[in-house]
Amino acid sequence: MAIRNNLNDIVKVDIAISTPGSSDESFSNVLLVVEGPETGKKSTDNIGTKVVSISQASELVDYGFSTESQAYIMASVAFSQSPAPSLIYVVARQVTSEETDPVTYEKISVTLDRAKEAGGWYGIALSKTFLTKTDLEEAIKWTESNDKLLGFTFIGETLPVSTTNFFRSFAVYGGGVPDVESNPDENYYISLAMMAKCFGYDPGSETWGLKPLTAVYPCKLSTAMKKYCDENCITYFTTYAKKNVTSSMGGKVLANEWIDTIRFRDWLKNDMQERVFNLLVLNTKVPFSDEGITAVEGKMEESLKVGQKVGGIAPTEYDDDDNEIPGYTITVPSSSSMSDSEKASRQLTGCKFTAKLAGAIQVVNISGNLVYA
Repeated sequence: MAIRNNLNDIVKVDIAISTPGSSDESFSNVLLVVEGPETGKKSTDNIGTKVVSISQASELVDYGFSTESQAYIMASVAFSQSPAPSLIYVVARQVTSEETDPVTYEKISVTLDRAKEAGGWYGIALSKTFLTKTDLEEAIKWTESNDKLLGFTFIGETLPVSTTNFFRSFAVYGGGVPDVESNPDENYYISLAMMAKCFGYDPGSETWGLKPLTAVYPCKLSTAMKKYCDENCITYFTTYAKKNVTSSMGGKVLANEWIDTIRFRDWLKNDMQERVFNLLVLNTKVPFSDEGITAVEGKMEESLKVGQKVGGIAPTEYDDDDNEIPGYTITVPSSSSMSDSEKASRQLTGCKFTAKLAGAIQVVNISGNLVYA
């Protein structure tokens, strides 16, 4: 019997599979904070304290929610948008006492802390039941400190909160629906409809003003209410030229920054972190030399190029004298400029970038002049 020679005796090859890390951060999913299902309602599963994900509103029936529940209405509004979310997350706020009137719930921050542990979501929408001044202001502060985005809709004549100096919460006016005796429940979720739709676009590629929405009703605003909303960074859903869209100057957070800018900034931060992290993890060693520093610079540039491609960062442009105006610049230190103690610490500092936001056009002013021929 012939002896079969093994090539390992001559050439031994070991191949390792290096898998890059992947962040569990999402900038496209919404969390619904809802009341639990009705007591005694039949269900195939108990939502309890869990965070669940659904791909259509009807799945909530399996958890004991009726089709008339606020949870079901919220999910229906979200999934009605185009583009529609592939899934949404749902968490039930826990009751602490049923003997009080109204029922007492756990602090909204406790509910959000529990949902954060599950991860996978970015936007927050509260049930109509929780759109109180106390719950909203607590949710706004929680959102600010946890790098999320909160949208809420109000019906009254003024904002229900005094916390208007926050950059991660936006308000929508949903009242003024013509020809109805009472405001439709769906209109408490116009802000949810905006998130569900706009999260379907890549961060940086979208604006939140002049967006058509479905399953919610356009509002007819008085001149005074329109002025109040525009002056206080409040979006509204109304009719322009027989088209139902969000307001022309809508899409701002309470602190007077564009929602899409906040979302793009969060995405860019996460994307750059992930790229540099994978550089450090997938290489046996990234040397503290010009070569290693350039590799870090390359990962920063990769992220900025993607941001530029989707439209969040301005493209390279030229002034009237044909001088280049880059959309972004990156500055990193040279190895020789770093001290021995800095190299011994193995911590690279001084990596910086400056990028120009691309911005967007939502209002156009045109001047013209007609003359006799």
